[in-house]
Amino acid sequence: MRKTSKVCVFLIYCLSTSNFSFAAGKKSSALPYLEALHNQGKDRVIVRFESRIDPDLITKYEGKVIRKLKIINAVVCEINQSSIESLKQEENVKDVVSDVVISTPTPPKVPVDSIDEWKEKTDKIMPQGYDGNVPIYWNNLEAGVNSKAAWNNFDSNGNGIKIAIIDTGVRYNLPDFENNYLGGYDFIDNDDDPICPNNPGDPNYEYHGTEVASLVVAEGVSAAIGASYKADFYAVRIAALVSDAIAAVEWAMDPDGDPNTDDKADIINMSFGTYSDGGAVDDLEAACNAAYQADIILVAASGNEGYSYSGWPAGFGNVISVGAHAEDQTLWDESNGGVDIVAPGAKVVVMDPDSSLSWGWGTSYAAPHASALIALQAQYAKQQNVVVNNGYLWEVMKHSAHHLAGQTYDPVYQGEGKIYAAQTDINDANIGSIDLISSSWPIDYEFEFFDYAFIDNNVPVYQIGKDVNQSITLTNITDILGNTIETIEDLNVVATHLYYSQPNEPNLPGDSVKIFPAVSLLEPNDANSITLSYVYTIPPQTTPGLKKTTLELEFNFVGNNRLLQISYNEPNSFWYAAIPADLDLEDDIDLTDFSILAGMWQENDCAEPSWCDRADVDQSGDVGLSDVKILAENWLVGFE
Repeated sequence: MRKTSKVCVFLIYCLSTSNFSFAAGKKSSALPYLEALHNQGKDRVIVRFESRIDPDLITKYEGKVIRKLKIINAVVCEINQSSIESLKQEENVKDVVSDVVISTPTPPKVPVDSIDEWKEKTDKIMPQGYDGNVPIYWNNLEAGVNSKAAWNNFDSNGNGIKIAIIDTGVRYNLPDFENNYLGGYDFIDNDDDPICPNNPGDPNYEYHGTEVASLVVAEGVSAAIGASYKADFYAVRIAALVSDAIAAVEWAMDPDGDPNTDDKADIINMSFGTYSDGGAVDDLEAACNAAYQADIILVAASGNEGYSYSGWPAGFGNVISVGAHAEDQTLWDESNGGVDIVAPGAKVVVMDPDSSLSWGWGTSYAAPHASALIALQAQYAKQQNVVVNNGYLWEVMKHSAHHLAGQTYDPVYQGEGKIYAAQTDINDANIGSIDLISSSWPIDYEFEFFDYAFIDNNVPVYQIGKDVNQSITLTNITDILGNTIETIEDLNVVATHLYYSQPNEPNLPGDSVKIFPAVSLLEPNDANSITLSYVYTIPPQTTPGLKKTTLELEFNFVGNNRLLQISYNEPNSFWYAAIPADLDLEDDIDLTDFSILAGMWQENDCAEPSWCDRADVDQSGDVGLSDVKILAENWLVGFE
């Protein structure tokens, strides 16, 4: 249940060195616009429809449609205030709510160049694979998210992951952004350039968005290096209105407007928010829910008022709320509570639109660290040929977090604790989120094979037309990995036989998918392991070669409705489908195979593991005439 609080809105632009209220600073540029509308007896509203979106209905009441919001089945429009109640009564209208304003304060800045201390707070040893010359600050070392350990230990730097930064725009043409920029949109000026065109020479327009982006995707070429410096990014520029934020989330789900292309963002970063409740904020939550259901992970800043709860969208159930901590491992005093995790957000080095550096304070800067860490996790999973959903990425980050060492643990303000990418070496006390993924957290799995013909290079070999006899043992390992011991609930397991040597071919023919009965509970500890067994007949038309068994797991933790999905392809699930009597696995039957059989002629001790050097073709326990008969029946099969 969302907490109802005072009506107040904010855009989290926190760079100040002292207490800073979201409501402070320059008035929102949206306020004069709304005031002008009100002076004309009009209002800006979001109209949600029961069925199809009907712009003609707005025209009927002499309203002006600004844009459609398909994600919530609505339009944003300007309309006479006197017509709103009548519009609400229309059969196809679900609701009409006023748009919500977000203030845009402009606090003072502290340039890094004016502080000699920063030179002593860097790591001059460059990470592996990094060819830039930008120093690495505390936020990317052990005091921060330790992304450098992910770069070095796992070659994980965000490559191939797409992050949408919904903010004030990003100065994407700087040297540290040029290679990572995928495009964007400006919902203020309604064009595809997220840089303010009114005064392109004034970098103030993109200060906040550029600073946020620098912590995630800066390439380390000139001034800054982001925690996921090889990740790609979209820049989405919004004004101080909730409807713009909804439109930005929708855009990030399909940037090119073509549902047939795979260009959606993997992660959406939202360093903005509001304390308003209901109305348009409910519509924003609906948009965030739709994005989450589309397998996008959403991250937002909790807020900088020191409240015991987060603002919106951070407080939504399907958005990760991020609080801020300092280098000394203490919570930043003004960070809001109600968070999932905390990340570096107090006195971090950010890059401004002129490539200069500044110290930054605020949960605005904690959120992009979390977005970057998720990018590192997602990339590592892809590198390992492991398919995971956004629920898994969320939970693995949360379960690897640890309590801040510099103060007493407070779950309201720390959530699960400080996030961490990876341990620097094996002696570190804190295991990071990528360490957990590399250890198959939270379910260890073991494949065992039975009744195979022989073993080749540690891979069991089965004859085409015979049965693959396999078992899978699953163990909940949250008692030895992660920060919380959890019971797994409603575990669904699917095993699928796939080609490996010919990856572009379809699944093996026939019933190659085994769906097991659901496991209601899987308690932690080896003693509670479960073993699932099945037999699969290899169809005669199967192509010889190396195969694999893909293991798909779907589950949640007891008391948590967040669905976790993982799909594994591991070397210990490999097996080989061979033509009967193809003893040398050359996909043909010739003199080499006959030579292997002749060399073991009339051996009668063919028990595992020797299998009489593969010559016991019929697996009867000895090498005799029946083995010769099988070889003869297949003589020169596959021979070229």
